[in-house]
Amino acid sequence: MNQRLYEIDQAIEALTAAQARRKQLDAQIEELHRQRGERQAKVDETTQSFRKEQDDVDKLEKGGVHAFLLTLIGHKEERLDKERREALAAKLQYDQARSDLEYLENKLNGLIRERDGLRDAPEQLEALWTEKAELVKAMGGQTGARLVELDRQLSDVTHQQKELEEALSAGENAKRLLGQVQDDLDSARGWGTWDMLGGGLIATMAKYDRLDSAQSSIRAAQRALSDFRTELADVSQLQVPSIQIGEFATFADYFFDGIFSDWYVQSSIKKAQEGVSEVHMKLTAALRDLEATSQDLNDQQASLKREREELLDSVSS
Repeated sequence: MNQRLYEIDQAIEALTAAQARRKQLDAQIEELHRQRGERQAKVDETTQSFRKEQDDVDKLEKGGVHAFLLTLIGHKEERLDKERREALAAKLQYDQARSDLEYLENKLNGLIRERDGLRDAPEQLEALWTEKAELVKAMGGQTGARLVELDRQLSDVTHQQKELEEALSAGENAKRLLGQVQDDLDSARGWGTWDMLGGGLIATMAKYDRLDSAQSSIRAAQRALSDFRTELADVSQLQVPSIQIGEFATFADYFFDGIFSDWYVQSSIKKAQEGVSEVHMKLTAALRDLEATSQDLNDQQASLKREREELLDSVSS
């Protein structure tokens, strides 16, 4: 009988893990479909915007009545410079949206393949729990039945805790990358201040170097926030308070809507800093709520284990 119980426990562990992972993947796939729709809409929007801005540049460069009039009053180069910056900003927006979409599609396809390869056998799992309950009850009466129920509850709590830890890990990674963005922007703003005070070519080049670094950091942070949002999808049933996953959906849009076209303006760098600080604050609050929920699960797990140990002691004594 003990050998059969061991075999049942092994089978239950494997099937429970597969079922929990499949359920997790279902939630994540649904969330990624939602994010992909949002990014596709952004790609469509930025494609139109970039085409419009580039058309404006082309018209001025090719000449025409409007370009001729601007030349007469001495404003053509100024206007052309402005249109080029706006076209660059639109191109950066498009590149970001396109890159995000490809990232989401690759991740979505990978999760779908994993889900399709998982075994889903809820009827077999339930049959194993029933068989275990009957065997343990025969050995220990009502105490045995309670032990089986405790095992089921412990299994559920353990898998919930695992999902929560994955969400926390994704959130901490996003927080780390946001910190890198903040550092880059702080440095750029400092060099920009020196540049305004007459720091010369070195200050100007240093500022742009830090802004290039910030741009790369922003892209990495955007993807990390997307990963966090995806991980949050499968812990939603835990009713973690105060977390609105949509808040983390389009973080990089803060920076590409009219900011990259005016990087040289200190106020634009300040605006970017404020945007990062806001997202960082929301992320920190979300992680705090996740940690509180994780502690609650730890307490539940400890309580269930204590009761289980007490029952086992009563049976053996």
